Amino acid sequence: MRTIFVGDVHGCAAEFETFLAKVGYSDRDRLLLAGDAFARGPDPLAVWQLIRETEAEMVLGNHDARLLKQLISLKKGRKPKVKFPDQRYTLAQLQPAHGKILAWLRQCPLYIAEDAFLLVHAGINPKKGLQGTRRKEFLKIRTWPSSDDLDSPRWHDFYKPEYPLIVFGHDAPGGLVVKKRAGCPYLLGLDSGCIYGGRLSGYVLEEARLVQVESQQVADVWKRLA
Repeated sequence: MRTIFVGDVHGCAAEFETFLAKVGYSDRDRLLLAGDAFARGPDPLAVWQLIRETEAEMVLGNHDARLLKQLISLKKGRKPKVKFPDQRYTLAQLQPAHGKILAWLRQCPLYIAEDAFLLVHAGINPKKGLQGTRRKEFLKIRTWPSSDDLDSPRWHDFYKPEYPLIVFGHDAPGGLVVKKRAGCPYLLGLDSGCIYGGRLSGYVLEEARLVQVESQQVADVWKRLA
């Protein structure tokens, strides 16, 4: 069994399927998503179908957390809070599977920590470590200290290696991040902006292999809807 990590899919089902083919995915492999699987992109329902087929696991992302709140509101018969057109689109596309996706998202953890890796969506508090990281930081941390300035230093610039490998997503503006020691990665940032015309990135743990596929999206189209 191989352990395969995948960065933020954001509804890009065609790229996700291409990635699975390129990596040679089989039902013996374990697929782990870094969060933000559905929101913003063209085909979130097909992403859900691929998740079901592969029995993928996922840590909760910030977009997933918002989608979870929206689905809970719908289940309770209330109008969900929708801020941007892309959120309305995602909800409409996922309508045939709202109940199943709600149940699945409810069991997605904020992190998956095992002997060989730590998987989170956005990152961890570089000063307080995993146990001192707040929920908001798991979902949204990017810069350190926290700032809206995307040119600020990242949290992982202050992280002292504690785990064999940390895998995270979330930071499309920061692009692909690969930090190594003794020739081996100890930190991987896999959000390389597939939804914005970049690439979908993943990593095969046992093979120490980075795998990327080109985006089929037109740059910045989805940004204008958010």
